[in-house]
Amino acid sequence: MSANLDLTPEERDELARLLGEDTLGALLRGWSQLVTQVERGYDDSVYEYTNDLSVRKRLDELTAGAGPGLRAKLEAALADADRRFMAATEEARRPLGKSRWAHRVPRRLVGELAEDLGGLDPPPLR
Repeated sequence: MSANLDLTPEERDELARLLGEDTLGALLRGWSQLVTQVERGYDDSVYEYTNDLSVRKRLDELTAGAGPGLRAKLEAALADADRRFMAATEEARRPLGKSRWAHRVPRRLVGELAEDLGGLDPPPLR
């Protein structure tokens, strides 16, 4: 997943305003890395999982605040990782947070996350 979206100067300015201190590359890399972890078997705690999902929530906020041209480019940049995430996850018995991404848990449960989701209540919604 690349942050090279072929942006116009106006879209670069808009993106900088929306990002604040974040960088698009870091957010896209963070999401892609989490998706890879989920595909392989996410083995950290449920609290870390919900925290790691916050990168995608931030990307949703960024996309929602963008104009139509920039939004389309951001959605295109996210499409593959989003598709992979959906394929590697399933609907959670109970949502782990308020974002749509926190309504999904890995199909392949391993380690601490498997233990956490096997019997413990999920953390409170944030």
